[in-house]
Amino acid sequence: MNSNSINGNMAQPEFFEEEEKDFSLNDYIRKYFRYWYLFPIFLFLCLTAAFFYLQVTLPIYSTKTTLLIKDEQKGLSGTQGDILSELGSQFGGNKLVENELEIIKSQALMEQVIKELNLDIYFTAKDGLRTINLYKTSPVIIKAEVVAPFAYTEPMTIHMEDSTHFRFNDEKQLFQFGQRFNNPWGAFVIEKGVDSEFKEVQVNFTDAKNLAENMLDRLSVQQPNTKSTVLELTFEDSEVQRSKDVLNKLLDVYVQSSLNDKNSEASNTLKFIENRLGLITGELGDVERDVESYKTTQGITDISAESQLFLENIKENDSKLNEVNTKISILESVDNYIQNAGQGAVAPATYMIDDPVLVSLLTKFNELELQRERYARTTTAKNPLLETINTQLDGTRQSIRENVQNLKRGMAVTKKNLEGINTRFSAGLRSIPKKEREFVGIKRQQSIKEELYLYLLQKREETALAYASTVTDSRLIDAPIATFNPIKPKRSLVWLGAGAAGMLLPILLINLLFMLNNTVQRREEIEKVTHASILGEIGLMKNVGGQPGEDAIIKMTSRSAVAEQFRALRTNLQYLGDGTCRVLMFTSSIGGEGKSFVSINLAASLAYSDKRVLLIGLDLRKPTLHERLGLPNKTGASNALIGQGNVEDFIQPTGVHPKFDVLTSGPIPPNPSELLSNGKLPVLLAELRQKYDYILIDSPPYGLVTDSALIAEYVHATLYIVRFNYTVLDHLRRIGELQRARRFSNLSVIFNGVNYGAGYGYGYGYGGYGYGYYTEETSSSSEFGKKLKKLVGKS
Repeated sequence: MNSNSINGNMAQPEFFEEEEKDFSLNDYIRKYFRYWYLFPIFLFLCLTAAFFYLQVTLPIYSTKTTLLIKDEQKGLSGTQGDILSELGSQFGGNKLVENELEIIKSQALMEQVIKELNLDIYFTAKDGLRTINLYKTSPVIIKAEVVAPFAYTEPMTIHMEDSTHFRFNDEKQLFQFGQRFNNPWGAFVIEKGVDSEFKEVQVNFTDAKNLAENMLDRLSVQQPNTKSTVLELTFEDSEVQRSKDVLNKLLDVYVQSSLNDKNSEASNTLKFIENRLGLITGELGDVERDVESYKTTQGITDISAESQLFLENIKENDSKLNEVNTKISILESVDNYIQNAGQGAVAPATYMIDDPVLVSLLTKFNELELQRERYARTTTAKNPLLETINTQLDGTRQSIRENVQNLKRGMAVTKKNLEGINTRFSAGLRSIPKKEREFVGIKRQQSIKEELYLYLLQKREETALAYASTVTDSRLIDAPIATFNPIKPKRSLVWLGAGAAGMLLPILLINLLFMLNNTVQRREEIEKVTHASILGEIGLMKNVGGQPGEDAIIKMTSRSAVAEQFRALRTNLQYLGDGTCRVLMFTSSIGGEGKSFVSINLAASLAYSDKRVLLIGLDLRKPTLHERLGLPNKTGASNALIGQGNVEDFIQPTGVHPKFDVLTSGPIPPNPSELLSNGKLPVLLAELRQKYDYILIDSPPYGLVTDSALIAEYVHATLYIVRFNYTVLDHLRRIGELQRARRFSNLSVIFNGVNYGAGYGYGYGYGGYGYGYYTEETSSSSEFGKKLKKLVGKS
């Protein structure tokens, strides 16, 4: 230690300026080296955890397929079509493709996939540390008839005994394959599956809705290029074959659903035509029977040329009138359908409407109705697109009703005109003989029914042909293809993450220990808070011979590091004050900081330098000095302070060195403070100064009692003991207050118990540079409790 620095510090004024020290990366890193053993421990634990994680976790593969959507927007002409187009441009992208994307990801389609593939019941088995899925490779097959709620909470275990027998769970009874069972899991039949090496199979039952939600989370449907109508479907699963089956079945279900929607209009038209055909067939049969009966009863075989011509005119006019009546009936059915749309009303046959505007409006209305039903299954009622469709439906409905009313008014006028013509024909018909006139009337009805019957047959065939030729609006581009390597877990990332965690976790733990540790760790902390000079540092003593290091008396003739530090401390005593300080008091903030240890060994070091030294134990409340030196304490300083005999009678040799004597504390008095302030202490010290070169006083802790303050008035210097990893940082402020107030003369600090591991500073005294030149004394391993205390410090 630099003696000039110590002497200079003694001459400093009352306040000291703090020196800003440059950041040292070396010092910062060395702090962590104190806990170097944490790094290999955590690294080993993290790598072990990564190994088990990779062993337990199933690899996940990604299966991809592409689908082409034919983007054909029909029935969107006119004002309302423009509105939808504007809305589509407002939200961006192709709305038709985006709608199909949402339909593919719908809950209903996925539940149908689960149902058709029987994915709600799956089989697993243990394969080492990993639980694998036996998709299509299970040795058992379960056909569930009823699944009880209990099955969703607890899996069922099947133990394969041989090729024909098995057991349930922990039951001992054997069962055969093909039997029907009833147990808490439900009612089902178990059949033999494929041959497998696994003899213990776990059967898991899952709710279809929950499983569908889980599978939808693993399903990704994206549009790679916004300018195209190609969708890319990606499904992640631990089983490659299952992921391919899911995608294939999902596309099948989606196509079938799309076809069902497209065939809805044709199906409704066919139903309408079939109903009308049934009515016309009955009416035509009645008319034909009337013709046959009239001819038989009246004996009519032929009609005159005039009657035949007149009949053709009447027939033509009646045909027109019947066509008008049919159109009016169709318009009424259209009006009824529009009013009751969405309530199960049958769609009218647009093929029998010759007005192109009404046909276009009905086609548009039906397409909007189909879109609304599709969106209602996949979106909420407040969805902007659904509200837009509803608005278009209302507008189209109003346009259809207005068009129907106009057509009906036109048909009414036409009907009135035809009825007027019929009246004129009827007047002319009266001139025809009664029998012939009656026959003409019957024949006319027969012709009308025949024409209507043939017309409905033609429309039914046309509708059936359209129904049969319906094709889907999507096409599979690429069949499902799975990745060769799993997408997760990424083995390299797991190992890298484990290695990083193995390094970061101990750093975080060490920083947490630093934050929780409120004890003195570094020399700079003492200098910064107390502004007092540090007279010396004493390293941490190891246990010697089963005796704690802090209780040991060092051999001053040894070459150990601590012995050399005490010799350096002995040398630094000459720089205390003006160099004539011979009466020294040792105190501390609390007990256990090493006052007695330092005072005994410093006294021994002074004695070995041929100085007569007396160590006085003035800790009259809790004396320990005699125990450390192995001496009796029947008489001592307390006896001398009350005037019982001569002080020399109470002084005892220590046995450590001939020039090292001790005055133990003696019996514990009832009033230590009054005894120290009775005026006899300075007289006693003056008397002893005549005989001894140095007088060292082991006083009580200053932070606990006032005895040290009473003793400090009669000493030349005070040595305040601060212990590494033991003294609380708040106690340093008290030392700083003493230094500023000059309560203790020539106050200096001794930093005791310093652990010169890699984490303690660099370049302070002997500790920073190490003690390679010196030899260490044999020591035993310290206890675990002491190590833990040194690790976390005092709270």
